[in-house]
Order: sequence, then structure tokens, then C-alpha cells
Amino acid sequence: MKSSNAFKIALAAAIVAVLAKAFFGSQETIEPIVYWNKCFLKDQGECEAKKTQEFSVTPAPLSIPQEQLDDLKTRLSMRKPINGGILSDDPWENGMNPLYLEEILSYWENSYDWRREEGYINDNLSPHKTVIDGLDIFYLHVKPPAVSSTTSHEKSIPMLLLHGWPGSVMEFRYFIQSMHKLNPNYEFIIPSLPGYGFSQAAQVSGMNPCQMAVVVQKLMTQSLHFDKFFVQGGDWGSVIAHYLAFISPNEVLGTHINMPQVRTPIWAIPYVYFFHWEDGKRSGLLPLGQFPGKMLNLWPYLFQQATRPNSVGIGMQDSPVATATWILDKFYQGMDPQSDISKDDLITNLMFYWLTGSQTTAATLYKEFLWSETSAQ
Repeated sequence: MKSSNAFKIALAAAIVAVLAKAFFGSQETIEPIVYWNKCFLKDQGECEAKKTQEFSVTPAPLSIPQEQLDDLKTRLSMRKPINGGILSDDPWENGMNPLYLEEILSYWENSYDWRREEGYINDNLSPHKTVIDGLDIFYLHVKPPAVSSTTSHEKSIPMLLLHGWPGSVMEFRYFIQSMHKLNPNYEFIIPSLPGYGFSQAAQVSGMNPCQMAVVVQKLMTQSLHFDKFFVQGGDWGSVIAHYLAFISPNEVLGTHINMPQVRTPIWAIPYVYFFHWEDGKRSGLLPLGQFPGKMLNLWPYLFQQATRPNSVGIGMQDSPVATATWILDKFYQGMDPQSDISKDDLITNLMFYWLTGSQTTAATLYKEFLWSETSAQ
């Protein structure tokens, strides 16, 4: 037992050291390394051809071929019975809850309606595409009623919304509605990050969060011609928003993030970051003795995707069951226990990965970040 605990503590210490370097870095201010004129396609001929389309803006309504939806339904209908392994009083203790997974898969196969969601996106969220650094970048552009029929930004309050993993642009659908009730002049620009959803993935290395900040900066200033704008980011979006404010201080009016980064001494991380829940409320700081087990439970996905993203992503590209298992388990771990997110919303988020085959390229962002030149800045 003692040797097992010692191993856990040693492993936790190693994890802390790696993450501290990646997420907290050194105490000095370092200029981020970014490339302002780099094409992220492998074929230079294609790069040259894409230059003529750089910053062009075109409507991009979603219209998924029916055969693609039929293929998904067939795969779901042919899934094997789930063997959940050891039964436990807590069905989430060993990872994805097998009973809940079956409930989701059954609903996905028999009740979920992508065409309804597709229609909502096209009718209400105004999907567009532009070309930046050689890549096709998909984004939603929700204008306020006052400027919905014009390109003028005079009366609007532009706000860039940035998602993370395992999210998508669809995580903002209700936020938009709530914000427009507060102030109808908000204008929302919501890009799929490169390699996520309907945005093209980089074909060469270097598309880390700092470089993604360059992409979204160009989206706002060169594709859409905003002089000033606000930024909100969650998860990876928080990291990107952090870099964006740094590299573009004259354009960013204000930044709101819901995953703040602070330069915390390594010894304080267990006390600062690992709260625990009791009765649906944060009741205090996680005791240090529970820290190793908590880390081992929460972070294996991060190390898998930061080292061998292909090994988990390729399997998901071929299996909706694998996609749902991997992504929804992370939703459960990260959600407020009181959340009442619907099956439709969860599955629509899954569809942004499944329909585009972006499971691997999205996961690769972890590797690009942890092993890039900007990871310690």
C-alpha cells in the first residue's frame, strides 16, 4: 500500500512539473513566437492558389449529404452491446457510464434530428467561411437586428467568442440569446478553431494556441474589418484569448475568460486548483492527500492527446460510439453537477466532430501546445 501511494505521489509530482512548465511557465515576460505570414498547407502550389482567396468572406450554409447521415445511422444501429466491465456504486467511477452511454446512443440513432439543427444554424447563426493563412476558416456571424442587412459596424458591439475541446461553436447558442436580451447591439463572431468542426486543419506543425490567436485576429481585422472588439474564451479559447490580448492590444477592447491562468508556485497548485464538490457546491479546497488520485483521474486524456493524438483520434473517426464515449466522459468530468444540458445539445456538439472527421486534428492541439516554442510563455 505504501509503495502504491509513493508511486502515485511521484507520478503526480511529474505531472505537476510538466503542466507547470506548459501552463504557467517562467516568471519573466517573454514575447510570444508567432508567424504573421505563414501558409499552413503542405503543398506550396496550393498555398499560392489560396493567396487569391485570402480574407475573402462567403456564406457557408450547412448541407450535409444524406448518405453521410445514413451511414451514421447504420453504424449506430450495428453497434455491439456495451460491456461496462466492473460494476460500481458510482457508474462513472471507471470512466464513461455504460448505462448513460447506451441512452445517448439510442437517442442519437432513433430520435436525434440533425436536419432540425442544421436548419437552426443556417437560419439563425449565419455560417460563413473565410481563408486565413491558407486555411478555410468556418465561423458563425450573428449580427444585431440594427445591422443585420448591412456590413456597417457603427451601432454594433463586436464580440469574438472562442471555444475549446471537447466543445464547438454550438456551446454559445444560448449565450447569444441571453446577451441579446441584455443588449441587442452585440455582434457575435464565433469561429471553429483550425482543425475543429468545419474549419480546415493545418497540414504542417505550428498551429498552437498562440498561432490560433493570429488566425482569429486576422479574421476580425482583415476578413471582417473590425477596428476594435471584445473577446470571450473558454478552455482553449481562454488560452487563445490570453495570447490575442497580448499580440493585439490596440484592437482588443476587453477580454473575458472562464479558464484563467495565473503564475502560481508549483507547491501551491494542489491547494489552489483542486476544489471538491459536496451537495452540489464547492465546499473547500481539496486536501493534499487526495491530490494524486484526483490528478490521475482527471488528466489522462490530456497526456494521451498531448503525446499520441492519432492513437485516440483515428478510432473515433471510424466509430460514433468511440466519439461519444471519449467526448461525453470529458463533459461529465468538467460540467457543473447541477447542469441540465440536453441530449440534443450534447449530440449536436458530437456531430461537429463526427461529420467533419476532426477528432484527431482537434486532439492534436494539445501536442502543438505542450511541445511548441510558445508553451512556456
